[in-house]
Amino acid sequence: MIRDMKNLSSKRRRIHLEREPKIGFRLRAALPVLLAIICLISISAVYINSKSDPRIQTGLEPTAGHTLETAEQQGEQTAVSASLAGESKADKYLHAEDKVKSGDTFETILLRNGIDREHMFPLLAAAKPAHNLNRVMVGRSFRFAFQDSLLARLAYEIDDDQTLIITRLDSANWSADIEETVYQLREREVSGRIESSLYETVMETCSNAELAMLLSDIYAWQIDFYSDIRKGDNFRIIYEEKVHPKGTSKIGKILAAVFNNDGKTLLAIRYTNADSTVDYFDLEGNSLRRKFLASPFRYRPRISSRFSYRRFHPILKKYRPHLGIDYAAPTGTPVLALGDGKVVKRSWNGGFGRYILLKHNGMYSTSYGHLSRYARGIKAGDNVAQGQVIGYVGSTGLSTGPHLDFRFFKNGSPVNPLTVDIPAGEPIHASVKERFNAYRDYMAARLEMIGKDRYVPSVAASGRGDIYDPPASKDRVSE
Repeated sequence: MIRDMKNLSSKRRRIHLEREPKIGFRLRAALPVLLAIICLISISAVYINSKSDPRIQTGLEPTAGHTLETAEQQGEQTAVSASLAGESKADKYLHAEDKVKSGDTFETILLRNGIDREHMFPLLAAAKPAHNLNRVMVGRSFRFAFQDSLLARLAYEIDDDQTLIITRLDSANWSADIEETVYQLREREVSGRIESSLYETVMETCSNAELAMLLSDIYAWQIDFYSDIRKGDNFRIIYEEKVHPKGTSKIGKILAAVFNNDGKTLLAIRYTNADSTVDYFDLEGNSLRRKFLASPFRYRPRISSRFSYRRFHPILKKYRPHLGIDYAAPTGTPVLALGDGKVVKRSWNGGFGRYILLKHNGMYSTSYGHLSRYARGIKAGDNVAQGQVIGYVGSTGLSTGPHLDFRFFKNGSPVNPLTVDIPAGEPIHASVKERFNAYRDYMAARLEMIGKDRYVPSVAASGRGDIYDPPASKDRVSE
């Protein structure tokens, strides 16, 4: 048995010795193949890197051009990253909008939008130089921007033309600014034939009373729209329409007009004179305006009492001079400054009640009595412009009803406003007369063609009304 075991052990050793050379041979045969694969992978990696990096292809250091290109690429990437970061930051703002309701105050609006009362006084103080936020108008909008639950920005719509912007500077300080509304301007044309009154005709044609008032203001010294209008009179107008970003629109400036009244043809061309003043001129270049308005109203109201040296006073019951004109008008009707001037007096003046006296120059002054109230911001010493609202019709002082007591003074003495010779505005200056004539002829031709099939080629005029600049297209609407 032992012998058998020895024989078996010897046999196993022989088997092992016989198998070992075969396995070693296989490993030696596979090794070159593995080495070849590793070399191919290394060569491929080097080749790919050389294609992607020009420095490896040439064996040179990066040139200035390469460095600049790389920097530009990095700059573009940085700019994009910054833009995205800005957008991301902007996205962090939460926005809210609220409209002023009846009975609202600035405080109630803040509280309704979750803004602490402690912010009210800093916001009022910051806004004060630009606008008084204690006075908010019903229907106007507030817009709020919040960041991290804190108010960051406030915008209040003062009116259609201005928006108050208040921005947080830091935890305790704010800055305020007024943002002007940018309107889109387009020219429109309208014509009409009067059957009863200018107002009714304009309303039937374009439903805008403002246009009738502007037209009557231009011709205030040539036509009395209460007594001179005749059936069959007609007009044609080129005017600007101002389109608000919200889509609403309103009347801008009248650029040119022609009015046929009782056989007379009156042309009015808006033009900027050599001294930069803007006025309306006739065919000869004479100003249609006077240095003063025809009346202290946007229209001519009924005269209830005329200039007289002996008039029976309805309250005092005796005859006395009435050296002015009484205009009957509803309480609250705006009263306009007759011309540029300075407020000499703004106070109660006995029987005249609330009273304003304006000095226009060394020769002329005007006064306005029985006012219900003064226009906001008007005080003694202020300068006012022709047509500026200075007060509102009332019945203060010795008065039986709402009206304006208007008086006109020449060299300190009262004169009849209806008969005094009012100096005209400056005519077209000789230095711009040639350009005015060319512009006048162009606008007159446009007016003539309103309502007809044929139209003069479009030519745009600058705001001065004296420089031709043909546009690619023109937004023109005929009514």
